[in-house]
Amino acid sequence: MNKRFFMTILVLIIYQSAFSMGFVPTAKDTQYVFMPVRDITPDTLNKPRAVGLDIMLGNSGFGLGGFYKHEINQDLSWTFSISISEAKAPNEVDYIDPFTGQTYTPNKVNRIFVVPAILGLQYRLFRNSLTDSFRPYMFAGVGPNLIYSTPYDREFFNSFIYGKSHYGVGAYIGAGAYFGLDPSSLVGVSVRYYVLPLKHGIESLQNEPMANFNTFFITFNIATQY
Repeated sequence: MNKRFFMTILVLIIYQSAFSMGFVPTAKDTQYVFMPVRDITPDTLNKPRAVGLDIMLGNSGFGLGGFYKHEINQDLSWTFSISISEAKAPNEVDYIDPFTGQTYTPNKVNRIFVVPAILGLQYRLFRNSLTDSFRPYMFAGVGPNLIYSTPYDREFFNSFIYGKSHYGVGAYIGAGAYFGLDPSSLVGVSVRYYVLPLKHGIESLQNEPMANFNTFFITFNIATQY
């Protein structure tokens, strides 16, 4: 028993000495380093195209629009937007008839609707210095503008049959930001200023033709990315 014990101790000592001197091969390293399949950053998560809705609040009331956005590179995209909103003279005042409860505007001749179709460029700001969940940008664009007037003395929907079309050129400039990192959706807010001149005037109020339909909007953007 003692001999066997001493032989075991001797073998262990010899093996340890050989191991420390490098004669015994070490076990193969089974550690694996896994590299990510793709760089998970907003620039790879965000899809290159988006189509969505604009909800607009301006000095003439509400407006609705739609837009398409296509990425050119990480910072630059081209956009197309179209919207419709009502234009009013600066001194228009709406009143409520106490007997009928209907709203009316004294001396109003035409309802005027502005429909600009703008092709523009959008440039992302501070991509390398701000958090990815907040992506500010600036934009500008130009395109054709349709101004449609309908007679105020006719019922709202029926008046479109008697409306007249007027054409001009429009442009806008502004800034905004998108929020979040969801690759399938796009949510943001922007401020934009439209420049919408017209060569000849259109009467909104009697004897007060308008030839300048410039307007300011706060716009909420909701879109699907793909």
